[in-house]
Amino acid sequence: MSIINLAYLHYKTLNLKVHPMKQALIVFMKYPEAGKVKSRLAGKIGPIAATDVYWKLLYRTLGIVDDFKHCSPEVEVFVFFSPGERKNEVKRHFPGPWKFIPQAGCNLGERMSAAFRQLWDSGYDRVVIIGTDIADLNVNDLREAFDGIAYGTSVIGPAEDGGFYLLGLSSSSDLPFKYDSWGDGSIFDRTYRSLEKLGTVRVIKKRRDIDREEDLAYFQSSPFFQSKISVVIPFLSEREKLVGLVSLLCDQIWPGDEVIAIKGTEDPQVYCETVDPGFTLCFSPKGRGKQLNLGAKIASGDTLWFLHVDSKPPANFGYHVRKILALEKKAVGCFKLAFDTDSRTLRAIARWANIRTRLLKLPYGDQGIFCSRETFMLIGGFKKEYLMEDVDFVRKCRKLGGLLVVPRELYSSPERYLKRGLLMASLQNHILMTLYLMGVDDKKLYRIYYRKL
Repeated sequence: MSIINLAYLHYKTLNLKVHPMKQALIVFMKYPEAGKVKSRLAGKIGPIAATDVYWKLLYRTLGIVDDFKHCSPEVEVFVFFSPGERKNEVKRHFPGPWKFIPQAGCNLGERMSAAFRQLWDSGYDRVVIIGTDIADLNVNDLREAFDGIAYGTSVIGPAEDGGFYLLGLSSSSDLPFKYDSWGDGSIFDRTYRSLEKLGTVRVIKKRRDIDREEDLAYFQSSPFFQSKISVVIPFLSEREKLVGLVSLLCDQIWPGDEVIAIKGTEDPQVYCETVDPGFTLCFSPKGRGKQLNLGAKIASGDTLWFLHVDSKPPANFGYHVRKILALEKKAVGCFKLAFDTDSRTLRAIARWANIRTRLLKLPYGDQGIFCSRETFMLIGGFKKEYLMEDVDFVRKCRKLGGLLVVPRELYSSPERYLKRGLLMASLQNHILMTLYLMGVDDKKLYRIYYRKL
């Protein structure tokens, strides 16, 4: 046997013995309840306002974790929450690609220690823990942490108030949590010295936590936290679908966001009523473009999200829609299309729709189109009142900037395709698109489309 063959055999033998390292990210959170979170901040701005701050920080953190998980699917994510009796509410308000585990222990040190031990005992070799009150955490912080512990290095992320927001350890580490006090400015220094006794320590970028009144300046100057999303939903008679969608949205929208549903009627009168805080029901003459324009007119948000009534948005939608604010070269955004079905044909239709969106930059409205209010006003809203208002709207938005396609799936009902026939419905869509591009009036397109219903 040649030397090359021997070397190759040795390489294969070594690789057979190597097992991939199991990696886990712990997100440590409290359920946002007034008087139970942000106590230092609550003493200055009141418990309700402080809780709203924590809701937004928590949603943004989970959005960052969602992005990280999308890029690093090999890392398992665990949300350790307290109090344990809030499990149902936590799962309802914060769904995502993670598992929920109640925290165990008396003080913060004991709870973090128990979380690390639980995952190490479950076979995870590299574990990173993060808090949920950091205003400028980003995906690179998490990547750097896992890169560091891959080489046997402890990783710590200092917070501006003297604590830490991130800690990465391997399963061979001793835990630096044997302290009773966790509320002063010496926590980072104390933890760093403990880690130095174990070996090399990597310190990553310092980040801003929002715990004190002086921390609010950054929070209040950030469009990401101060923006308000208005979700606009046109519908006709789909009351059951509307109730389900509004319930899902209201469970996950950020404080200050709102949902506006506009029912199309034969009555030429326009009127609105506030159903619940954050939810308004309006009545308008039929025509999806008319309904959408009315919703945008009464909306108070600086970001407008136009959603079909038969949609199911992805988890962390409030975070993903807000991304349009941070991308100056993007004027309009949407999600990937998917159908909640086992049909291969429908999955193929969704794949083609996503390819079309990527290549032609022309999503349909069932992909959840969103933009800033400024963009909406600059193009004059929806010009087509009855059909193809979505494609026409996106084409005009694109004259102001690019299209942001969020790589998360927004599920649309397959009902229309099943009712008309999968291939026929898809063919009609493409015929309508062609006729629209040829300049056919949208009222005529509407008659052609609904004549087949």
